[in-house]
Amino acid sequence: MLSIGCLLLLGVTAISQAQELITAQTLMSDIKGIDAGVNALTASLIAYNGDIVSETPIAGDIAAIHLANRKGFADANLRATPFNTTDTIKIVDYTTDSVGYDIPRSVDILMTKKPDFEATGQDPVILAGLQLLLNDHDTFSAALLSKTTGDEVAGDAVVKKIHDSIQGGIDYYSSQTMSSRTRGCV
Repeated sequence: MLSIGCLLLLGVTAISQAQELITAQTLMSDIKGIDAGVNALTASLIAYNGDIVSETPIAGDIAAIHLANRKGFADANLRATPFNTTDTIKIVDYTTDSVGYDIPRSVDILMTKKPDFEATGQDPVILAGLQLLLNDHDTFSAALLSKTTGDEVAGDAVVKKIHDSIQGGIDYYSSQTMSSRTRGCV
């Protein structure tokens, strides 16, 4: 019969081993999932022409990015120990080359579509989506950066670039244009 001490030791060992299953590759895979969602959103935005049929995929794309981001957030928080410098560099480089490029590009395209979203009254929905994704980005980035070592400057730079891009989209969609000020007026 196993003693309580042995059972506790086995439990702690199992938890420790499970936490170390979260590797650099795990986090890069999570970032790849976010990037795939961002690229799908970009394609949907390019195809968006103001009608309901072309608008429908956009909400699904935002939801997919949100879910991928929450998976990354959970994985980063499950990681028990910091990544070594080599793994940190891999994660930062991958982030820079993927979402560090694709998110600002997608937000730029989204900003060109504001008049179309205003015309259909969907600009508040887009604004809410951007706010959700900014919170996702900030919380996942904080969790991930807390587990990195050795490349803080580059990691902070790509996180800031993405944050500033999404915040720029929020600011743009928060500003009123003539059509949004007069909407609903007789």
